Amino acid sequence: MMSRDKMQTTLAGKAAAWSSTVDLDRVPEAVVVTAKHCIADLVGVTLAGAADPLCEKTFRHVLENHAPGACTILGQSKRISPVGAALANGTAGHVLDFDDTSYTGIMHGSTVVFPAALAAVEHAGGDGRRLLEAFIAGSEVVYAVAMLCATGHYFKGWWSTATFGVFGAAAAAARGLGLDAQKTQTALALAGIQASGLKAAFGTDAKPYMAGRAAAIGVEAALLAARGLTGPADVLENSRGFLALLNDGHVEHGEIDKLGKVWRLVEPGIFFKQFPVCSAAHAATQLTQSLIETHALLDSDILAVTCEVTPTVAISLVHDRPTSPQEAQFSMPFALGSILAFGDIGISSLNGHVLADPTLRRAMAKVTMIRNDALHSEAAPEGAKVTIHTQDGQTVSGYLGQPKGMPGNPMSEQDLHLKFRNCCETGGLDAAATEQLHRHISALERAPTALGPLAARRPRTTAALFANSV
Repeated sequence: MMSRDKMQTTLAGKAAAWSSTVDLDRVPEAVVVTAKHCIADLVGVTLAGAADPLCEKTFRHVLENHAPGACTILGQSKRISPVGAALANGTAGHVLDFDDTSYTGIMHGSTVVFPAALAAVEHAGGDGRRLLEAFIAGSEVVYAVAMLCATGHYFKGWWSTATFGVFGAAAAAARGLGLDAQKTQTALALAGIQASGLKAAFGTDAKPYMAGRAAAIGVEAALLAARGLTGPADVLENSRGFLALLNDGHVEHGEIDKLGKVWRLVEPGIFFKQFPVCSAAHAATQLTQSLIETHALLDSDILAVTCEVTPTVAISLVHDRPTSPQEAQFSMPFALGSILAFGDIGISSLNGHVLADPTLRRAMAKVTMIRNDALHSEAAPEGAKVTIHTQDGQTVSGYLGQPKGMPGNPMSEQDLHLKFRNCCETGGLDAAATEQLHRHISALERAPTALGPLAARRPRTTAALFANSV
């Protein structure tokens, strides 16, 4: 068996030594507050997404292929074993692309980390405090790995939510199960050797499924580590390991050593979304909405919209003429066309009938996206410049680097609460149940259970919102 001193010389060992001892008493209050915001936001969007046809299929798959257990599937009354629960919840958490984003590596951390933390804590019979500790441990580990690798990984074509996410899920699950440092390191190793995820999946069911798979991989790795399986301690830095093969050998040295010193949940912080589309579309969408309102423009007044975007935006929004709601989430013409045609984008916009609406299609045809590398900045990786050309020959334009929800332009507590309520309503919870669930999460460190029964309430049927999706 590897000695503790030798284990801590590896990157995974260092991460495990820190994450296995995360204690709320030693976590800054601002980090705890942000963690609870992340959990509430993710629970809301998961409940809203649970009625999507993909999630209905995933739920049936999980019931047929995983044993009953103690773990919640959000939006469902049945309880299942931990790996199946993580798969279902991770998929539902990302199906609407309404979950939070971190610019450490450009990824969706919560939708992978939280399902793993929840499954492990419920499996172990833990309480709300343990759930918070597991979520914080997993989040900080996944964002540290992201900082270790930098953004070249994402630009090469890897989907960092899945590739980095397995490490965060494993760390969260290990902390949720109460594993020691050595077994946590093994969980990171077993998860890390399975790291994968291709951005070719954008605009298909495979993308949210990958989020669920990453969560499930992390949970299974922790469960197997608890039973005594072993894995490569140097999974990250081995010459045939993660950094060499998936990151071309690039390493930002020292990032793992910052665990517990720099808290990535607050530095650089988390982007909470106001629209259920890829974060790359948010700056341009909000800016277009603002320009139209400021200048009192109607769709009929607008001849064309030119949107100049950063490289990050250009490589993410790959569907100019989407044919499905999944593709629409990665389409600048859809996002801006929805603002021109309807004034907003909501969950109900992700619908086949809406996408086929002639008014929307005409509005989408007015939108052109142009890559402008000069717009990139570290503070605004997904900023945009929008120019609206009117029918009478006038132009109005503006630039927005940090849309509402970014750490530099945060949503208020009221905004976050309103989003939570709206998502829970979409998921079928009534107002009383929604507020009880929100109070539970807000006081999670004192809660006797991880999440409570309300989040398992069955949502409205698929037909209420999604039956017309193509």
